[in-house]
Amino acid sequence: MTRMDAVALFRPYNRDDAPEPAPQEKQVIHQTPGKNRPTPTRKQAEAARMAAVHPKLSRREMRAADQEVERKRQADRVAAIENAPARVLMRNYVDSRWSVLELMMGVLGFLVIVMLAGNYFPQVVMVVVVAVLYGFLVVGLINFFFSWRGFKQELATRYPNTSSKGLAFAMLSRMMAFRRMRQPKCVIKRGEEY
Repeated sequence: MTRMDAVALFRPYNRDDAPEPAPQEKQVIHQTPGKNRPTPTRKQAEAARMAAVHPKLSRREMRAADQEVERKRQADRVAAIENAPARVLMRNYVDSRWSVLELMMGVLGFLVIVMLAGNYFPQVVMVVVVAVLYGFLVVGLINFFFSWRGFKQELATRYPNTSSKGLAFAMLSRMMAFRRMRQPKCVIKRGEEY
């Protein structure tokens, strides 16, 4: 056999003469699929990136998103104010004591009902109701005055050089609220140390 016969350049290759290949394990070739789309231009890529950062929203969606951001900002602002050490001390000071002003809403509600039904009562009853109302207000203000004085001394002892600005009204409104309705919620019981 000549060299040309072995290679069979110009004639069909005879498969019968070829040695049989040894059986090999099948190799699985994973082909990555093509992207099946053209590469986006720089302008298109920038537009897609900006659309993700600044989505186009309807007016209603923009208003809802703005309101949510403002609500979160307001909640953070209120939390920062309420977590100030002087505010926490004021809340604990009020919550650890009984107050005449806690009964204020109940007494006022009762007196308003009696005054609205004033036509059914004699004039003397109405005078007594008004006297009770004014007496309750005087006792409540005296209670607030002594509580405020005690709180200012406590504040000066625990946090010297801390301003009590804005705490008087917060203390008065907390003292007037029913214990269960106070916000933030009470964390200590009456008579507990704070």
